[in-house]
This record gives sequence, structure tokens and C-alpha cells, in this order.
Amino acid sequence: MNEKIESILERVEKPARYIGGEVGSVVKEEYSSRLVLSYPDVYELGIANQAIQILYAIVNHQTTAWAERAYCPWTDAAALMREEGLPLFSLESWQAVRNADLWGITMQFELTYTNILEMLDLAGVPLRREERGQGDPLVFGGGPAAANHHPMEPFFDFFIIGDGEEVVPRVLGVYEASRGMSRAGRIAAIGQVEGVCVPGSEKTVKRAVVSNLAYDMIPLKPVVPSLGAVHDRAALEITRGCTRGCRFCMAGMWYRPVRERPAADVCRGVADLVAGTGYEEVSLSSLSAADHSGIRKVLKDVAEAHPGLTVSLPSLRVDADVFRLLTLIPSRKGSVTLAPEAGSQRLRDAINKQVTGADIESALTEAFRLGCTTVKLYFMIGLPGETEADLQGIIDIAVMARRIGRQETERPGRTQINVSIASFVPKPHTPFQWYGMNSRRELEEKQGFLRRNMPRKQIRLSLHDLAPSMVEGAVARGGAATAGAIEAAWRSGARFDAWSELFNMQAWESGFAAIGASVEAEAARGFGPADPLPWDDIDAGVTKGFLLGEMRRAEQGQLTPDCREECHLCGVCEDEIQMVVGAP
Repeated sequence: MNEKIESILERVEKPARYIGGEVGSVVKEEYSSRLVLSYPDVYELGIANQAIQILYAIVNHQTTAWAERAYCPWTDAAALMREEGLPLFSLESWQAVRNADLWGITMQFELTYTNILEMLDLAGVPLRREERGQGDPLVFGGGPAAANHHPMEPFFDFFIIGDGEEVVPRVLGVYEASRGMSRAGRIAAIGQVEGVCVPGSEKTVKRAVVSNLAYDMIPLKPVVPSLGAVHDRAALEITRGCTRGCRFCMAGMWYRPVRERPAADVCRGVADLVAGTGYEEVSLSSLSAADHSGIRKVLKDVAEAHPGLTVSLPSLRVDADVFRLLTLIPSRKGSVTLAPEAGSQRLRDAINKQVTGADIESALTEAFRLGCTTVKLYFMIGLPGETEADLQGIIDIAVMARRIGRQETERPGRTQINVSIASFVPKPHTPFQWYGMNSRRELEEKQGFLRRNMPRKQIRLSLHDLAPSMVEGAVARGGAATAGAIEAAWRSGARFDAWSELFNMQAWESGFAAIGASVEAEAARGFGPADPLPWDDIDAGVTKGFLLGEMRRAEQGQLTPDCREECHLCGVCEDEIQMVVGAP
């Protein structure tokens, strides 16, 4: 193995992707079982995934098992591995992944699914669970896209639904207690763990939810990448969940209720992360970082304790007061990102964005006054009920941003407005799960309208490629039959579908044709309010009645207030699972 690995390292584009040995990586001489954790994309993306880092730390530091890592080899390495007969290997031991006891792969979003098949094939593990034998690892999936596991059901032995911090150690415990059992017996035993879904089972599985973000769940000594990662900085999760209730947002519904990490733990965690990694930048991650009730105190205390430490706050809401928070800390203020999502007030109300035109104007003004020269604006097209007036609203906001930038900056000519346009993709467990996507022709016409009418000077328009979005839409709400399309697409050459230079629409069209369907028809497919949904066997906590009510409120343009202000009885909060906010 070592000789073969060394031979390909001399011939691949970025050998650091495959060598391991990073600061923070763990090697155990003795262990009760061996688990491989994988993110199905290249090393630079995978190592930045917080879920993998959290589970890696918990397994290695709080159990007797050993967690290793494997990411999806880039195309050059994959070709050489097949040529040399080298199976997919883990970074920590350079041992074959197929010899592990368990293999967990995160299902972050649908455009990574063909990479999961690529990794299984490279590992020499049969793609379909019924073809695996006693010596093959138990392959399980998790992550947000497991909310509808059916399109990938044939390829996994079981799924972890929801937060994995408590479920994964319990799964390991059951696995180790079931030695001597058949493969099927072990899987059945694991299926009794709360939060585990076994394919073929008829029971409804309730999403696992950690009741609070305990300090020992923070990976204080994460694996530090050996080459530049996509987010090359320390990261600390300060809040899980969101109370805003945007009707298109799966994360906002799936990760309910909001659970804040206590402000004191955040400050302590920053200190320990900086000491453990040597990073000079830390990201306070959250779906809406400024909503943390103690964020002002956190930023002040961190700035006092760590002068010069750069602190980034991703996912800032459109609010002038939020941008004023940036004055409390050293941060990169050259550019800011705002996500109005829709161009008109009517449509923003329909999606429950709770952002007014005045909010957008004041946020832009504050951003430029703080010294920003570049503003990134994110919008979606294809939202339910969208009209040409909503598209014109996108243009109007971009023009307003340019005007404010010219007025509020010392060098108006340096103002740059970047407008990014994505296509709306309906996702499971959201109020918009019953809608289909716009047709490709409709989306092309909307993109054409923006391209023709958006001013060019100091405004850069970026229109996301429609084809990957259509595939994402076709897969996201698919059922068991969709698995055949995914496998056929992979066999036709689809992999790294999130990479524009490698995306292969022809392979996906062939894949869906193999099951008697088409990408566009599946993406456009809607459901009636009374129709059974493929993911009805997953209890996300949020009730279908609440989601239907939100869909109807969207159609009427009615806002639903932030659930920090008013409980809407969505169904999530019960027993020990409650909103956790305001901890000192």
C-alpha cells in the first residue's frame, strides 16, 4: 500500500491532499473499532466541514474507537488509483477504507451524490448494500440531505438522521457489543438507536437533536489542513438553528430549535482554538451569527483578549445595526455580503424574509460608511409567484447599492456591486416542499431579462448555471427510483457535479432516461397538499400542518414573526428539546 501511494503522489496535481499527518490528526495504536469519516469532495473542501471535525474529535477523544478520514480523490488521482489497483485509503493510517469497521459519509447536498458512488467504487466496496458481505464496512450516511435519504437508500446500510454528536457514539457502542452477529443482525441492532434509519424499515424515524451545545462538543484541536482549504481559519459554532423562518430555507427548518452556545463558552472556545491551531482568524459560525443574544459581549471580550485576531461573522442579516458590530473587532471590511433573496417587498414577504427596502438601504449605507468598497448581493429567481416586477426589483436594488456606494465612499470609482443570481430549488421539510421548480425555459427567460436590463458600469452580474440546479431539484425531492438515475449518471461519467468544469449534463440526462424520466420533468414535479411525500418516514420535529400553514401564508403574503418573539407551535419544542437562548 505505502509503495503504491508514494508512487502516485509523484504524479498527482496536489499530493498534499493525500498524505495526512496534519497538525491535529490522531493516530491510535490501540482501538476498539475503526471508523472512517468522509466528506465526498476534494480535501480542501472536506477538511473545512465542521460536522466531520466535530465527530472526529468526539470519537477520538471521548471513545475507545479510532476515527480516520478519507476524501474524494480528484480525477487525476482516481485514474492513477484504478490504473495501479490502489484502493481508497484513509489519511491517518494509509490503510484501505474497505477494511474499516464502519464508514460514515456526510450527505451535505445532492450534487455530491455521484462522488459518494465514486468513493465506494474506488474503495472496492460494492455500491449496493445487498451486495456487501460480512467483511465489508457498515456504510452509513448523515448530514442535512439525509432528511430525504430515499434517492441514496440502496447505497447505504443505515442513516443517521439529525445531530450526530450523541448518535454516533451510541452506534459505535452497539456495533462493538454485537460482535459475532451477522451483518444483518448488527444493522438491525444499530437500527434500534434513536435517530437511526435502516432502509426497508417501516418505522418513522425522529430526528436526533442535541439539547444544548456542550463545551466538550467543540473540536478544540481540529485537523489543520496541510494546504490551503476553502475556509482556512478556525471555526467555532456559536448557534445551531435559526428562528427567522424563511420559507425556502431547509437549514432553518431542519435545525430547529435554536440553541445558543453560552457567551462565556464562546470566548473560552476562541482562546482554546487559537492556542490549539495557531490560526490568526476565527469564524463564529451560525445560520445568523448576529442573532446570538450575547454577540456584542462576545465580540468585545474576544477583541480585548486577542488583539489583532481577525473575527469573521458569516451569514449576517440585512440590518445596519448588524454591520456596526464589525466596528467592535478586527475584521476584513473590504467587502460585505447581503442576501435580500428577492427583489420586491411582496416577494420578500411571501418567503418570510422579514427585510424591508429601508433595511436594505440602511445596511448598504452603513457598510459603505465602514469602508467597504465591494458589496455582494445574493438573490434567487424562480421563487413561487415571481413576476417580472420582482426581477426588476433586483435591478433596482443593485442600482441603489451603486448609488449609495458612490455617495458614501471617498473614492466612488472603486465601488463594485456583485450581484449573484441562483435558481430556487425546493427542498424537503420546508413550506415550499410541495412546489416544483420553474422550467428551464422560464429560468432562461428570467436570466435573459436580468442580463439585458442590468446596468454594467460598476455592477457585475453572475448567473448560476441552470443545469446543475435542475439536477439538484430533480434529486432533492426524489424517491427510491431516483437511485437508479444517480447510479446510471455516475456510470455515464458524472462526478464532481458541483464543479462547473466537470459537470456533465449529458450523463444526468442519460441517468434519468434510464428510469424513464427526465431531469426537467422531475425538477418541475410538484405535490398536492394531501399527497404522500417520499420523506414522510422522517419526523423532523416540524409538523406537516405547520409547513402547510406557512405555505398558505406565503400565498397570502403574510409574515410569520421570528419565533424568539412569538411561538408558532411548529412542533419542535417538546420535553427536554427547547430553545436555548440568553445563556451568559
